[in-house]
Amino acid sequence: MRSSILTAAAGAALLLGAGSAAANGGQPPTTRAANPNDVSGVTVTAPQKPSPLVNLESQFVRSHVPENRAGQLARFRDSICVHVVGLPPAYDAFIAKAVVKLAAEVRAPLDRSPKCQPNVNVIFTPDPQAQLDDITKRRELLLGFHWAAQLKETATFSRPIQSWYLTRSVGTDGQSVLELNHGSVFMDGGAGGGAINIGGSVTGRAGSRLGADMSSELVHSLILVDAGKVANLKIGAVADYIALLALSRWQGLERCNSVHTILNLMADGCAEDPPETVTASDVGLLKALYEVAPREFGTQQRMAIAERMTSEAKPGDSKAPR
Repeated sequence: MRSSILTAAAGAALLLGAGSAAANGGQPPTTRAANPNDVSGVTVTAPQKPSPLVNLESQFVRSHVPENRAGQLARFRDSICVHVVGLPPAYDAFIAKAVVKLAAEVRAPLDRSPKCQPNVNVIFTPDPQAQLDDITKRRELLLGFHWAAQLKETATFSRPIQSWYLTRSVGTDGQSVLELNHGSVFMDGGAGGGAINIGGSVTGRAGSRLGADMSSELVHSLILVDAGKVANLKIGAVADYIALLALSRWQGLERCNSVHTILNLMADGCAEDPPETVTASDVGLLKALYEVAPREFGTQQRMAIAERMTSEAKPGDSKAPR
């Protein structure tokens, strides 16, 4: 028996952390339908040859893995705890398991306790904008750093699946401060702790060519899924896409990529069918992200990640830009 994600999520709650919808039962779909982002009009352009002077992996990391204000890349240092709501329990568990499996593969820290405090929240809903409005009203800090003038744009849902990230900076003395645009600074209270208004800022160590003795860490990943727009996709492909989003901070995922990546599953303008599982390049990126020296400058971190992606990519993975 088959059931769609849309049907499964029709009764999803509109509050962060609310219970999942009633189960429909059934097995994950096995046939992939047309990309929900397809449009009726098609513009055909001649493919461009990649420039031999441009490293596609380096360009990919620079475009899609953003730096914090200190120029560094963020990853989880607290143990990861995943919570998925909005689908029947079996589907929620399937997606959570995909995130945990990928995290284990790339050696990200994991909290496998059944009562762990979630720092990766995935919500399926038929009305993602209403869900996002509620989160913005009650817990705006989960949207991560943004200037006040960017709030409307930041709190607008416009893709089939979107993600927001809360990060912190850690200084030489170990003090950690949430990266937020507020008049005062908030110190992260640690896993499961609340933010404490303390004022001040973290400090690094000047004079080193290797780094400022500071690091950037992920505190929380929020992922919202428009149930209607992923209704006809394989649950396995959606789960792998979410898993990749959950373990790193991402940006600019609208356009199709020249690198072979599952991120193309939800990208616009892809001329070929996208991968339906995480690729060798995806895994290589995350492995490098979780292995790279956390206090190095972002430029060094990006170079290490791009090199790992290149070494792990399979022949033919990199395609000419569309």
